[in-house]
Amino acid sequence: PSADRRERHIVRCPPRAWRGRPPRAGQKGGLKSAFAAEVVQEVEALVGPGAADDLDFEALEVALRRQVLRVAARAVEQRLNADHSDHPGPSHPCPCGAPARYAGRRAKRIQSVLGELALERAYYHCAACQTGFSPRDQHLGLVGSSLSPAVTRMVGLVGALVSFAEGSELMRELAGVPVDAKHVERTAEALGCDIAADERRVLEPEPPAGPTMYVGMDGTGVPLRASELQGRAGKQPDGSAKTREVKLVTVWTAEAR
Repeated sequence: PSADRRERHIVRCPPRAWRGRPPRAGQKGGLKSAFAAEVVQEVEALVGPGAADDLDFEALEVALRRQVLRVAARAVEQRLNADHSDHPGPSHPCPCGAPARYAGRRAKRIQSVLGELALERAYYHCAACQTGFSPRDQHLGLVGSSLSPAVTRMVGLVGALVSFAEGSELMRELAGVPVDAKHVERTAEALGCDIAADERRVLEPEPPAGPTMYVGMDGTGVPLRASELQGRAGKQPDGSAKTREVKLVTVWTAEAR
């Protein structure tokens, strides 16, 4: 049976939620200690009191990775959602230049390397251009995407190496991150467009300021004295040569003709 199937037999309980409010970052070692305690509890719940030789180690590895990442995901989710510093006031400058009005906090589901996160962000709506935006999306690299920056990098890599369907399978098997093939395709193509635009801006030289110059070259035969042709093979019936080749080069511009 697959590791996923064996893992389902091992997992006996869902990941625990953080007891009460998560410790704030200002509490010395609080978040670190709480997280470590949750991880230890997950390991104890999954491994159990039995002999180590009786464990299905592969399934245990997969199950523990998934459970520990879920604990980490909840910690990150609660930490970000508790921070309301992305709400500087009742209005915020819109990219169009007009002031946008605060319209509450809205949730966005993000696929991260830790698992799915539900992030609540301050949302602003601009009456001038009839669009809405969340300033935190810009800071976290989530504008126009439901994939975290780390997952986007992974998707770009697999999308460049294998087919989109194979890339989706690799994301699930190696990273434990479910991204369907169509999402891999859209993300990889968007990254390709961004890279091409960046290369055009950074690498391509500016067009020349002067006229475009053209060079033409051809060869032709020039008759010479017999003394200049001794030992030269040619196209005469006896194999001798009557001419020697010279190259003719011309340089011109399309404007001057």
